[in-house]
Amino acid sequence: MNSDLDDVFRWIDDHEISRQKKNLHRDFADAVPLAEILKKHYPKLVQLHNYSSGSALAQKIINWETLNRKVLNKLKINLTYAEQEQLAKAVPGAVERLLHKIKQKVEKQTKEKAEENDEQVYFLEGVTNSESLEGVLDIKIKAGSRTSSQKMLPAEIYQKMELDLAQKDEEINSLVQQVTHLTNLLKLKEDRIIDLTNQLQSMANGDGDRASPRTRFFGKIF
Repeated sequence: MNSDLDDVFRWIDDHEISRQKKNLHRDFADAVPLAEILKKHYPKLVQLHNYSSGSALAQKIINWETLNRKVLNKLKINLTYAEQEQLAKAVPGAVERLLHKIKQKVEKQTKEKAEENDEQVYFLEGVTNSESLEGVLDIKIKAGSRTSSQKMLPAEIYQKMELDLAQKDEEINSLVQQVTHLTNLLKLKEDRIIDLTNQLQSMANGDGDRASPRTRFFGKIF
């Protein structure tokens, strides 16, 4: 385990972060340094302005919740609330375990990309540099003595599409929550209108100006 920790420390040293490295647990307690590290490897997933430096425990937990929801979940690393709280409280061992997982994830991805590039040789026929970034390409892939033709999408476009889809999913979820809230609010207003209508009918029938408890309740809300 000590060798794994040494590897993690060396891996961290390979990254530039905005604060001086003094105490690993406390340095990473607000999630900001980790967000900066992840920004290097997954620039389209991480928006650094979402993470505020601070000493308040509540702000630290908010940062971890944001990082978990917007970045770590997409990397298939899911932190429980208890784990987020341990990280925010700088509990020894918590951040080391997380950094070890992230380091393995990054290295595995780097290795897989390198292996893909080594296994296949592909080339374009009759495509200019300006055309290569516009959309689907006809690619000839050579594996040994065999050559096959396939349609391929440039990585930049594919990654942008994935990011756009993730952002749209978040927007849709937010809109669904807003619609649900407005629907509930509309139902409350409809109920109030019904109560007021009944009250007016009672007054017209000579029952007096008596508001029902439900009407008084709605009067406090609206």
